[in-house]
Amino acid sequence: MENEQHPHEHEHDHEKTVARFQEIKLWKPSRQGEFLGEEDEKFYVALSQEEVYELSPLAYYVWLLCDGERTVEQIADHISKEVQVEVSEVIEPLVVALDQLSNVNLVKY
Repeated sequence: MENEQHPHEHEHDHEKTVARFQEIKLWKPSRQGEFLGEEDEKFYVALSQEEVYELSPLAYYVWLLCDGERTVEQIADHISKEVQVEVSEVIEPLVVALDQLSNVNLVKY
């Protein structure tokens, strides 16, 4: 019983993420900044000479897909087809990545 997890906490986060997806799914994010290069599976994107960000492969992939043409929902569909998983499994990592990218202005809506 010591290792008992609280399933409701995760459910709440999941619900918040799904609600966030519903809120932003028709938005068309566009990537900002410039790709500098990759080293050891870390991807470097610069907004300016002072602002360089290290992105995980997932964040970089999401950043690349933000072309200003596709909606968040279309990006989710694209990723789900590409990696062959259900869209429902893509939503959470996608929303988290988009929010993180947006927080540092690498993605604008």
